[in-house]
Amino acid sequence: MQPKKRQNKKGKHLIFRSSITDKNGKRIHASWYGIRAFPIWVDD
Repeated sequence: MQPKKRQNKKGKHLIFRSSITDKNGKRIHASWYGIRAFPIWVDD
């Protein structure tokens, strides 16, 4: 399976994080979902 291509968004760039925190403060790890990292768009 080919990875999905991500379109570049104007004024943003893509970063990858191995874990994120949800709105309730709970830590979510990418490895729990079988991936290495979560892609996140951030402002330049």
